[in-house]
Amino acid sequence: MLRWRALTAAVLAPVTIGALLLGPYATVALALLVVVRAAYELARTFDGVPLSAASAAGALPILLSIPYGATGVLAGAVLGMPLALLWLIARPKARNLSALLVLLLMSLWVGTPLAHLVLIQGLEGKGYLVIIAVVGPWISDTGAYFAGRFFGRHPLVPSVSPKKTIEGSIGGVVMTLAAVAPFAHAFLGLAWLPAAIVGAVISAFSQAGDLFESILKRLLGLKDLGRALPGHGGILDRADSLLFTAPASYYLYVLFVTSTTSA
Repeated sequence: MLRWRALTAAVLAPVTIGALLLGPYATVALALLVVVRAAYELARTFDGVPLSAASAAGALPILLSIPYGATGVLAGAVLGMPLALLWLIARPKARNLSALLVLLLMSLWVGTPLAHLVLIQGLEGKGYLVIIAVVGPWISDTGAYFAGRFFGRHPLVPSVSPKKTIEGSIGGVVMTLAAVAPFAHAFLGLAWLPAAIVGAVISAFSQAGDLFESILKRLLGLKDLGRALPGHGGILDRADSLLFTAPASYYLYVLFVTSTTSA
């Protein structure tokens, strides 16, 4: 399993980073591909939810971010609820909690976070932020895995993810901080304290994204949400951390760089 995870990550890493570094059009294309695949996984999990409706809910924040930026992302997230309501009104046979959950998850959990990858394209440090948002979770996962394997004694959240330990979580934060802080200091021009905060926050959000999906899968009684990626499960099993670190990277840059420059 670990071999397959490493191989899949070795293939995905350059493809993902390369697409995001190509610019806004490639980023939008990648984000929409993830949306469609995520919609397929959730629609397959919850019978009776059309792929088109789930895909539209996730694509809306991304598409509106192109002409309207952050305002478009917010508008896409806010419009998700009334559009879901209209869809449920028009489809009486599909009017159930599962359908509503899928539409809201696609809008708020998938589409809105991925739209922040488009927003990052408009920032001066976009290339470095992409690396932090994408590679940061992998560094955190690696640190958590080895720290948990060699030092793990105390369960982190046993009712959600029995294998995760407090020691592993701390190891993930330490390793991410050690890698990301010097990177952010050197390439984003951050002072050491803000750079260290960026590293710690990226790891914390990465782990939170993983735990969020673990809770969802436990509620559904599933091991994985899909089988698209060997060793990882579905696209959501691989992108769960990115869905939290992409917005975190964007707002950390706005907080520590943009706001300081404008001041």
